[in-house]
Amino acid sequence: MIYLLLFAGLFMGWSLGTNDAANAFGTAVATNVIKYRTAVIIISTFVVIGALVGGSGNITKLAQLAESNEVTASVEDVSSAIDEGKIADLRLKSALKAFIIFTCAGLTVFIMSFLKFPVSANQSIVGAVIGWGLFYADYSNPEVLSVNLKQFGKFASTWLINPLGAGIISFVIVFVVKKFLEKKLTSMHGYDKLVKLGYLVAGTFASYSIGVNSSASVTAFYYDTTFEQLGQAANLLTDARLTALLGGLAIALGVITFSKRVMMTVGSSIAKITQVDGFLVIIAMAMTILLMEKLMGIPVSTSQAVVGAVIGAGLVSGVRNVNFGVFKKIAVAWVSSPTAAGLLTYLVAFATQGYFK
Repeated sequence: MIYLLLFAGLFMGWSLGTNDAANAFGTAVATNVIKYRTAVIIISTFVVIGALVGGSGNITKLAQLAESNEVTASVEDVSSAIDEGKIADLRLKSALKAFIIFTCAGLTVFIMSFLKFPVSANQSIVGAVIGWGLFYADYSNPEVLSVNLKQFGKFASTWLINPLGAGIISFVIVFVVKKFLEKKLTSMHGYDKLVKLGYLVAGTFASYSIGVNSSASVTAFYYDTTFEQLGQAANLLTDARLTALLGGLAIALGVITFSKRVMMTVGSSIAKITQVDGFLVIIAMAMTILLMEKLMGIPVSTSQAVVGAVIGAGLVSGVRNVNFGVFKKIAVAWVSSPTAAGLLTYLVAFATQGYFK
């Protein structure tokens, strides 16, 4: 029964894959440099590689947020359950909570993806956790309040810093290339092949960064070593690398099956960009994601990074080159997705309180 609940996390990964694929190859497909089928194969492959090689680093950060919001069991919870002979019940409840969080967040991301909005799965997950915490966590406890405010503040700050940083990096890179290199590149023999190679390299790099960054968002709340530390059978997953790998595989499945709608929105609707600009945007996005991970130590939104990078590239040619109407809709989705996920989770917590309390 407990392992069946893992499918909610895999559904979350699938939803994330349908959305975040745009962030690696949206501009390449939209500018007709790379075929959609080729993009999907590369993304799905390197997302899994990124998850396996570096995805475990973000697992513990999300697990800490889950524990402080009463989603996963604390040491005190497990110790109390051992004393009362209710460890099996606690193990099941912990898995059910993770199931609820991922289901609510996954539904939010899927609906937004269906509506062609490149929202952030990370935002939706954090929103769902906060929604659960608002119902169950003891916010009258100063220690809980200080921990949660600090964690939420750190996650929320990335929602501004991440797209802004990507926009600045993209603007600088595109400006330099346009001013000093673009004419030389376009006049080169074999220019088309060079551009295609650039997209392939940039897209591969970006796909790897998505695997490193986002795989934790898919299965982190099933990762729990608390039971094992106290001499009990593991709650579900206790190997961080395996946990991240499962997340990467779920993302890859979403990329393969349902990613084209959002890919075209990101690639062609926000700003008019050239073929050269397109792969520079992807490089700027990937650089921002890896830089944010090093500086902040938590998963950030690849969707926000790529949108910021596209706008930054578009602004090099002037403000009129950016479709701020489309951006406004995307920005509204950035706010509404964690809000909707949090509200939905809060309602589920209210409806199920008789079992969890």
